[in-house]
Amino acid sequence: MKRRASYQTRTVKFQRLVEFTGWRIKVYRITRNDDAPPFETFFNQSVRPLLDLLPDIDSVNHGVAILILHHGEHRNWLLLDWWFDQEILKQRLFSSPVDVPGDITEAEADLMACTWEMAIHCFERQAWIDDVLANPAGPDLDAYLAKQLNAEV
Repeated sequence: MKRRASYQTRTVKFQRLVEFTGWRIKVYRITRNDDAPPFETFFNQSVRPLLDLLPDIDSVNHGVAILILHHGEHRNWLLLDWWFDQEILKQRLFSSPVDVPGDITEAEADLMACTWEMAIHCFERQAWIDDVLANPAGPDLDAYLAKQLNAEV
């Protein structure tokens, strides 16, 4: 394997908790520099339509999701993940051209996440274990939702 370039950290920032048809969605943004489009513009152009793809809340879809908006070098990546059953994270992955953020297409089925996005998944996994799966007092979705990752990864 030959590397294209040395690894450069990117900024992960928790943006907000969005409530949508009963779902509570932790929204993160990953940027590589300061030239990413304004969050509100990107969110409104690219993200709102994706939220309609979340399933109905029921005994296995608990209404808790994670949305990662990653402004990459060549594309914007949008990862819509939600907790299913107890310990499974389901995902729909989308992308758009950097210069046309609203032109969203679903990604190939064999793609999952990049190294920067996996940092959020690792954080969210541990928070889910701590507050939902292994919490001696029982599952605490509010405590889970209150935990946020803000870091250079």
